[in-house]
Amino acid sequence: MKYLYFILFVICIKFLSGQDVHFSQFATDRMNLNPSMIGNFTEYDSRFSIQRKSQWNSVSVPFSSFSSSYERKNIFYNFNLGIQFLNDKSGDSKLSLHQINLALSKSYNTLNLNNLSIGALIGFSQKSIDYTELIFEDEEQFLKNNFIYPDVGVGLSYKAFPNKILSYNFGISSFHLNKPNISFNEDENVKLHVKNNLYFGVEYDYLTNFTIIPEVVFTSQSMSNELIIGSQAEFTLENIKIIPFTYYRVEDAIIIGFGMMKDNLTTNISYDVNISDLDIASNNRGGFEFSIIYLWQKRKERINKITEEVCPKFL
Repeated sequence: MKYLYFILFVICIKFLSGQDVHFSQFATDRMNLNPSMIGNFTEYDSRFSIQRKSQWNSVSVPFSSFSSSYERKNIFYNFNLGIQFLNDKSGDSKLSLHQINLALSKSYNTLNLNNLSIGALIGFSQKSIDYTELIFEDEEQFLKNNFIYPDVGVGLSYKAFPNKILSYNFGISSFHLNKPNISFNEDENVKLHVKNNLYFGVEYDYLTNFTIIPEVVFTSQSMSNELIIGSQAEFTLENIKIIPFTYYRVEDAIIIGFGMMKDNLTTNISYDVNISDLDIASNNRGGFEFSIIYLWQKRKERINKITEEVCPKFL
């Protein structure tokens, strides 16, 4: 049994050191997908979202990830502002990540047909671990159980509107450009590898009340690569929009989800069906994820001008 604890500990360390926290509902977690997408909405000027994922309940102590973010459009000089808080906890060691990100983006329109956006992100992360619940065959000496490091990322996205029923969006982003040291041992230098994201999506209004949105996301970080392909659909029924979606994370999971949108509030729930080599232990059980998105328009004060009529004076 003690060997099992040690193996799980090593896997946990390797997993979180080698690959970032990521959500299946990548369109909700916009700041980690591409900071240039901050403020990329038209009808409103503010956006708030929360997102939570729990996975691997059937294999070990659950891995839990939580994200909340706020976006404000045109906050100053046509710059968009985004703030995100991210928390991730996993395993018996309670290996945890607390992260605060701040992002700025700016968009450039061309003839109202194309939109080019650039963005940058800076963040500060704290990683911690609890050794009390771990069992080692030999005594291990760790110099620290938590540390803080900065993080830097950039992104670029381009959206085009060839006609009234079709648009497409392409984005590229890079994170951890400063390659921070993420080792719990001060004598070691373990770099957090640069992560690159590529995104491509198409939005096609097939009918007046039916839109289909196929998407592809490719992520590369050191030796780890991830490819997600799939689509979501939007059915408009009076004042409610139904949003089913299905994605395939290649050689890892099938993501099945369902969302509803009413006015400016959207809720989504999804489940990852595990099909990787770990399916023998997981019995194809992955994890649930839910998200809530709320958009609103800041009230603008109306100034009623009183027009005074000046009667002419005749002498």
